[in-house]
Amino acid sequence: MRRALRLALISAPIVLAAGGAAAHRPLSPAPAALSLVARERLIRDEDIEFYRRRIVADSTGALDLLRLGALYLERARESGDESDLVAAESAARRSLANRAVRNDAAWRLLASALLGQHRFLEARAAAERFVALDPDDAPRRAILGEIELELGNYPKADRSFSRLAPERYSLSLAPRYARWLELRGHAGEARRLLEWARDAASRNEATPLGQRAWYELRLGELALRFGGLDEARRRLDAGLALVPDDWHLLAARARLALVKQDFRAAVELGDSSLARHLDPASLAVVGDAWRARGDTAQAEQYYRAMEASTRAPRGGFHRAWYLALLDHDRRVPEVLAAVTRDLKTRQDVYGYDLLAWALYKSGRIPEARMAITRALAWRTEDPQIHAHADSIAEAR
Repeated sequence: MRRALRLALISAPIVLAAGGAAAHRPLSPAPAALSLVARERLIRDEDIEFYRRRIVADSTGALDLLRLGALYLERARESGDESDLVAAESAARRSLANRAVRNDAAWRLLASALLGQHRFLEARAAAERFVALDPDDAPRRAILGEIELELGNYPKADRSFSRLAPERYSLSLAPRYARWLELRGHAGEARRLLEWARDAASRNEATPLGQRAWYELRLGELALRFGGLDEARRRLDAGLALVPDDWHLLAARARLALVKQDFRAAVELGDSSLARHLDPASLAVVGDAWRARGDTAQAEQYYRAMEASTRAPRGGFHRAWYLALLDHDRRVPEVLAAVTRDLKTRQDVYGYDLLAWALYKSGRIPEARMAITRALAWRTEDPQIHAHADSIAEAR
């Protein structure tokens, strides 16, 4: 049965056909959009091969390794393939080994690759080395501030980003500054800053389509999180018009369809996303859509695939996966143990929210209330945290 599901996911269509619920689905992608995206990917992959050959011929340089690592990092952000993140990390380390001084960009690449793998303590160490080489450089401080946010070191993050306020309207700073605003209870300001960055990036013809689509994804996810469903649809469809087969956008669009109870579209969009990247959270969404359509057997296949794909995750702790497991009452003791371990080093609002939810699902209500109090302490506005808090408060 699992093999049948895997075959179904592999063969799922990327371009969605029109159907009875077409008004709630993104428009079919224009061939021109697909062609432009394919061309950008082809050029990037050819560049990767070019630099790989140069490095094989001469492995003593530093610059070619930096360029290769940056290309791997770009591809990883699009594909979700952690092997590209590992390759970017390796390229950064080799570059630093070849040139220990005047190689600042290698520290930035290393910090980014480690951050992508959720290896936050190592990423912070690399970012600190990067900042130490030029402490007054704003983009460097923003990278370190972002990592402090992920670790839950909010006073340090606050100090970093507060100093950056006069420079926040810069494409090198705006996305990270907006994330800080969102986490610190200023979601409206975060949205406005992201809109500015989206517009500024779109005016530059050199901005890759994937980067432009990423801004639409962030804005769409922000709107979806706060219940702005029509706004979320506009943002996500705008992103899909740029990159029609982006798995992140398709997954977010599937979540939106599920919220709007367009279950057929949720299945089609989710399967289209899964054809590009096997993400456990998307498996849960499609399973929920099948369950809502009354097909519990099909739903169970997706839930079992979700369980299988979350075992021994590579590259660190993936909270969206564990939240999906908790929401479906699967492997609760294991998730609780994983969350507890994670909080030893990463004590942020989402860590405490996840701990509270795992304790709630375990029936340990007094402990869940203490944990959700920690999650609420920093005044993050995320409705998910407040919904969990309401459920825990009502528990007996």
